[in-house]
Amino acid sequence: MTQRTSTVRATSASPPKNFAGPGAAVPRVDDVRVLLTGLDPLAAAVALALADAGVCLFDVNDRSRVLALDALDGPYPAQTEGLPRELAMRAMLRRRSPRCVPLTAPELFPSAAVGGAVAVHAWSVAGDLLADLREPPVPDVDGHLPTLTVLTDGACVVRWPVTDWAHRPCRSCVTGAARHARAFVREHPLVATAPALSERAQPFRRVTRTVVAGEVAGILLSLALGFDDAAELGEPPAGQCLAGPTLHHGLRRILLPPEPGCLCSLSFMGP
Repeated sequence: MTQRTSTVRATSASPPKNFAGPGAAVPRVDDVRVLLTGLDPLAAAVALALADAGVCLFDVNDRSRVLALDALDGPYPAQTEGLPRELAMRAMLRRRSPRCVPLTAPELFPSAAVGGAVAVHAWSVAGDLLADLREPPVPDVDGHLPTLTVLTDGACVVRWPVTDWAHRPCRSCVTGAARHARAFVREHPLVATAPALSERAQPFRRVTRTVVAGEVAGILLSLALGFDDAAELGEPPAGQCLAGPTLHHGLRRILLPPEPGCLCSLSFMGP
């Protein structure tokens, strides 16, 4: 068990607040800084939605190559196939808005004490089996950074409540959530060999990612700008326990249980 997961017992179940301190100025959209670790089609769509909303400062991190499926299911142009995702994403953001300043330098990402800094940690299942679960880059950044973790698995997306970077879901939590999601959606036993998609689910893949990308972008802006409407965006009010990760499949949303036996999951359980 790593030190990161073993310290979760002392963690409050409330989502972290992203303010520079009492009396600090509320950040503007121009001040929002977004760190993206993992750039699958969902995370790429989140970045473009934020750019459309006026966010200019991005740090994008994923050296894996753009696949043909990335262009089919997401916003990556076909001509970017084979390029590193972070390189393709920087070019896409600059084209989206001339004001965008996308970098790949997580070591330069500001402290959580700087208002307007948030992170997305995007996992994905790159094949048909859970053994194909792909872990995104894990840069050395401020452990207090407000972080939203998402998992894409075929036509399903699982989103966790907001935590700080140090207490984001571990691999065991992510794998367990993927198993629960597959079992629920496909009425299949909880085994790692469950198929990633049924034929009936195929048409919902892009719909799911479009819906969730907009939701994630909204939650990130709410955190970064200090809006007090997190409950309306799917987060519990401060002081209330978290309900566990949320599964999105097509237009359906289902709460999934935390992974039993994982200390990481204590962040998402009631008292």
